[in-house]
Amino acid sequence: MIDKIANNETNKEELNLHPTKDILEKLNYYRSLFGKVQDLTDDEFDNLKQDVAKFFNLKIGGNTQDPPQRLVRISNNNKILAAQGKELSYLTDISQLLAPPIQHCGFGRCNIPKQQVLYCATTEAGAYWEIKPKHGDVITLSHYELKPNAKVNCVIVTRDKTANPEIQHQLQEVYYILEDFFVDAYSLEVDRSRPRDYLFSALLSSEQLFYPVVADNNFEAIIYPSVQKKKFGDNFAIRNELILERYNLIGVETRFILDEYENLDPASDEVTTDQVIGSFGTTEFDFKTGEILYNEKADEIFKLFRMIQTGPNKQVRYEHEGIPKNLAFNLSPKKGEKLKENTVVSKIGRNDRINVVYQNGTRKDNIKYKTVKDDIISGKCRVANY
Repeated sequence: MIDKIANNETNKEELNLHPTKDILEKLNYYRSLFGKVQDLTDDEFDNLKQDVAKFFNLKIGGNTQDPPQRLVRISNNNKILAAQGKELSYLTDISQLLAPPIQHCGFGRCNIPKQQVLYCATTEAGAYWEIKPKHGDVITLSHYELKPNAKVNCVIVTRDKTANPEIQHQLQEVYYILEDFFVDAYSLEVDRSRPRDYLFSALLSSEQLFYPVVADNNFEAIIYPSVQKKKFGDNFAIRNELILERYNLIGVETRFILDEYENLDPASDEVTTDQVIGSFGTTEFDFKTGEILYNEKADEIFKLFRMIQTGPNKQVRYEHEGIPKNLAFNLSPKKGEKLKENTVVSKIGRNDRINVVYQNGTRKDNIKYKTVKDDIISGKCRVANY
């Protein structure tokens, strides 16, 4: 079989496509491996990875610089805090809302290992369908809003294949068979216990999001249909370091999951679980220290809702029209109020030396505040101690 779509060494040469039938033969071979990649030996997997990376020297897809205005992400407190060796609680660090530390990033729909990509949904229901929280989980919803006039150069993955395309020359023919493959690859249902099965969409995305040559027109995010929601919604994958640069974090909310609903319609806007009638959140953050700020009631309210969630007496919900299913308590500190451990940061001078820790785990010690000030404000790192 051919080793690449176009028989070219560089993208500066005139396009020299292999015969369409040979390209289709290779794509169908890849399709035969859908859902089976996890079963390959390490050597077979490495060979396939190199083969795929070489083959797709021609890619297709739409693009836009106008990303979704609002994004929602769900973080599972149980998993995050257990991995950090902490007791279950509410999240207090902005980095806990974002992509995992780089050493813990494995294969995903739009990334290969050691690449930090933040996955969000465009609706609350979409976020639930993706994460599928279960009874006993404590989750944190984080909400993001596009900054005024902000642009994000996005790849758009087609939701459906083009029906009856008009084909007048080979390049069009190849375009549509590649479109068919891309739709199939990004629509592949993957068991998250089999992450290598993401290989095809992960490699295609990785090469676009992390193109090694820096340029203004490089892609920064991917908009693709939700597989979990049967394509009745869109997901948004953005390079982790860009989220707080292009979007404002406008609020977080801690919820306590009870039962999972059965036989849900993926076309609906309903979330996938029932939850304790009360939740709490905040709209205040300290981007200098990377902390999520709450008032003094947060510990007490967390313990109360956790007791309701795990106690022996099951919640009985009386639903009435006009009465919300969930009562959200705003535990934001008063405007301008800081938690005690944050007040010292305001005293740091431009030339004072501090220690910081980045989201990928990198630590910089004894560094002047002015050299990392922008990174602290954007949430890319936080002050470790002062």
